[in-house]
Amino acid sequence: MLKTEPARTNDVVQKLRTFPEQPSQGIRLYYTMNCFGNWDLSIWFEAESHDTVIDFIHTKIQPILGVVETYLVPTTPIKEYVNWK
Repeated sequence: MLKTEPARTNDVVQKLRTFPEQPSQGIRLYYTMNCFGNWDLSIWFEAESHDTVIDFIHTKIQPILGVVETYLVPTTPIKEYVNWK
């Protein structure tokens, strides 16, 4: 999750769009999303390890001009299909 300076949100989005699918060793980006409420953007990615995540956030995300805060939400995919009715 990312908080951005309001006047720079579009700049942050444009910078994130320049990232390749594998912007760092051990990182695979899936997509970015706009968020509404307390957070402005979200990035969904997969990492090989905790250290890889921390390095990615510190070296690639936080230095982007306009990013003011990051919040990590570790998740685990559900591998089985659930039919919600």
